[in-house]
Amino acid sequence: MPIKSIDRVTLLNITIILEAFLLSAATVWSWVASLPLAPSMAPQPRLILIGSACGAAMALISFLLLWLGKSVGLLSHLRAIMLNEIAPLFVELTWADVLLVAIVSGFCEEVLFRGVIQSQCGLLATSIIFGLFHCPSLKHISYGLWAVSAGLVLGWLYQITGNLWVPIMTHMVSNAISLIFLRYGVKPVVPPSQSGE
Repeated sequence: MPIKSIDRVTLLNITIILEAFLLSAATVWSWVASLPLAPSMAPQPRLILIGSACGAAMALISFLLLWLGKSVGLLSHLRAIMLNEIAPLFVELTWADVLLVAIVSGFCEEVLFRGVIQSQCGLLATSIIFGLFHCPSLKHISYGLWAVSAGLVLGWLYQITGNLWVPIMTHMVSNAISLIFLRYGVKPVVPPSQSGE
């Protein structure tokens, strides 16, 4: 059964508070650990474009997984979670709200996970932590695994470029495209385990 949406103001408040907490944690952690984030935050137009293109590619891969989820085991579970549990959260958001959520989450999460945690814990551990952050329960394991995969890509992009704007833009653009699709382009589906009920 699809979950009920929460109202627009509550969702935006939760998002802003959570992401502000993550950015604050990144700030404190980087200060305590003497991690210089400024050099990796220098905006370079070429790298911002690369990050944007990677974000579009990541969103395209997400759409492909949703499409494959019509018939492929674990992917069908991911599809049901995306369409029945995540999409309904955004039904009241405007275009501007969706962009705000994408920008805030992409920036704050990448500064913490890639800029701070990855420099302390490495790519694999950070990707697992990122997956756990996106997996509120064992019921959402397929979504958590997808987030681990996304974390590996985002972390790899940071490792090869040394610039946080690449994973930030990848995350922002992927979130924006995916959220616009989930908000305006889908209808909920019945999860495979409930189709016979």
